[in-house]
Amino acid sequence: MAVTQIENAILITGGGQRIGAYLVRQFLQKTDFPVVFTYRTHRAEVDELVSLGAVAIQCDFTDNNALPGLVEKLKQQISSLRAVIHNASLWLSDEQAPALSEEYSALFKVHVETPIYLNTELAQLLLASSNALKDIISISDYSVSRASDSHIAYLASKSALQNVAQGFAKKYAPDIKVNDIAPALIQFNEGDSNDYMQKRLAQSALPIEPGADVVWQAVNYLMNSSYTTGATLQLDGGRHLL
Repeated sequence: MAVTQIENAILITGGGQRIGAYLVRQFLQKTDFPVVFTYRTHRAEVDELVSLGAVAIQCDFTDNNALPGLVEKLKQQISSLRAVIHNASLWLSDEQAPALSEEYSALFKVHVETPIYLNTELAQLLLASSNALKDIISISDYSVSRASDSHIAYLASKSALQNVAQGFAKKYAPDIKVNDIAPALIQFNEGDSNDYMQKRLAQSALPIEPGADVVWQAVNYLMNSSYTTGATLQLDGGRHLL
């Protein structure tokens, strides 16, 4: 008996926690699109999202052999994609990821090599969507526009991710729109000190902790805009004004 494949799915990488998990929930609760997400480490939140109706696939993007297997699984389960959202990310300082280390390589595997590979291998699934609009959206970092002496490799990889988006926007136009979202402060981590939080808030003209919903709003805008491609949408709270 043939297995029914998923149509017009949303693929979210790194969807097992934080902003990725929030996006999974929003798509499930506020749209008719089915959601498939990848995760690296199993946690209770993954099971929760599956119970809500999402399809979860474990994949470690730092493993050179993992991506072909992921694509094969996706093609077995999905007949068409409405959007691919590159949310998977590693936050490592230069001390944690010195040049020539495995951690250094992992930054570029997750932020650059994986999006390039998936954009290439999944293009036909996007073109197969019955929706008039097809999207690839990456999530980089506002700080690529500012110098850092502690996260040079991380920001170099995120800057490359923005360039990847522009290159594929040109390559896939007019059939697939490709854009990037570059967040600054979105939400604090548990355990952040009050002094640290106040310092971060003071860096923006809108001194608030906006939460993951602003990323959802940005994703919605890009997916519903028929005239936006090759763009980097800054989510910085007016930080560039200060």
